Amino acid sequence: MQSSLNRYILLAKRWLWIIVLGVVVCGGMTYIASKITRPTYQASTQLVLAISTSQSPYENASAALELLPTYARLVANPQVLQPVATKYKLTVKQLTEMITVKPQSNTQIIEIYVESSNPVVATSIANDVAQNFAQYSRNGLNGMAQIQILPALEPTTPLRPRPLQDASIGSLVGLGLALALIVAFEWIDDRLTNPEEIRKLTGQDALAVLPELSRKQGGCNIKDNPVLAESYRILSAHTSIMQTNHPFKLLMVTSAVAGEGKSTLATNLATFLALSDKRVLLVDADLRRSVLDQHFQLDNHHGLADTLLTPWEQIKTALEGQLTEVPALRVLTSGAYSSNPAELLQSPLAQELFNKHFREMDQFDYIIFDTPPLLPVADAQIMASYMDATLLVIDATIASRKQILQAVNILRKSGTNLIGTALNKSQWPEYNHVQEYLATLHAQRTKKVDIVPVTPAYQPIADEQIPDDTLSLKQLP
Repeated sequence: MQSSLNRYILLAKRWLWIIVLGVVVCGGMTYIASKITRPTYQASTQLVLAISTSQSPYENASAALELLPTYARLVANPQVLQPVATKYKLTVKQLTEMITVKPQSNTQIIEIYVESSNPVVATSIANDVAQNFAQYSRNGLNGMAQIQILPALEPTTPLRPRPLQDASIGSLVGLGLALALIVAFEWIDDRLTNPEEIRKLTGQDALAVLPELSRKQGGCNIKDNPVLAESYRILSAHTSIMQTNHPFKLLMVTSAVAGEGKSTLATNLATFLALSDKRVLLVDADLRRSVLDQHFQLDNHHGLADTLLTPWEQIKTALEGQLTEVPALRVLTSGAYSSNPAELLQSPLAQELFNKHFREMDQFDYIIFDTPPLLPVADAQIMASYMDATLLVIDATIASRKQILQAVNILRKSGTNLIGTALNKSQWPEYNHVQEYLATLHAQRTKKVDIVPVTPAYQPIADEQIPDDTLSLKQLP
């Protein structure tokens, strides 16, 4: 029940913009159209039929009721309307379109409605038609019924348009169209609807569920977001457990498509592993678009690309990376831009580098590679074949089920060990167990305590501080 409610809340948040847009646009356009439309006024007059053929009032009333439908049909008789049409320079057809005759049920009253853009004209026509019909009744119908005329009064309020009422109707129509579009989009949407689908698609559990950050939180350090910090600690702990159960050294962090936050996640994972006394080398393996040198403010003149072009003896020291403010964390930047990274990664030097030299670097417990996404380019697919293990980052708001399946199939064919997934920017509140737990602790304390002790010299980054890869196929050389 709670899960279904949360799903509806997420749907409302996701599609609120289209609901607001539909209501505002349709309501606004209807209001504007109503304001510029020429108003139409309606005047009405009433004819009361009376018959005096009997001394019984009941019989007279019954006779009048029997004649009422016939008289109502005769009001629009051309013989009645022709003089009026001539007076106002109209044809009988035009006048007929302006007139509506309605006999009132269970009464002796016939109402004549006349619509016109001029309220004075509408009133005058209604009274003239009533007068002509009364005369026609006396002369043409032998005075079978006496007709009393209740004259029309000049209308002061237009019948239509009514801008506020029309705008309300337009807004409802816009709401209906928006809901129809949402249903259609949800029907064809191929993205995840709940975290349980991750295991069904990948065969692996999510090692961590990282909450979605607001725009304000995205620019803050992790120390200001205990929930996110604790989520990364959980991911770091799970990674260590996976390494203990199935030893690995070379770990690739990748995603199916661009924009899923893998660079941020790789950086924070490496940082938290280093803060837990693990010796970590973080490698920027995106040879098309480097980001780690900018975040750590490192020299990018000699990096991974240069090591792929240089014999081992000359690059042994460079492979150890550059120092960072976290003592146990070193970073190997991407190096010089390469116009053919896929070919470079398949060279004999690359095979020797990954299959031998990186694995022989005993000074590190982990070597974490931040690679491009799997589907847009071939680089990550090639590197997967060199890796001991792979962590797949999934942003359920970006990657579709089909794309996730394609990424998993690529990793399986490469021979790497998919140790798990990390669900990034989670919008599902029922899976924010960390937030609930920390909120409970906070409520039990009398004063606020900082529960994220990190090395003062360096703070891990919150999601979206590192611009993720935005490379598309048409940008490839």
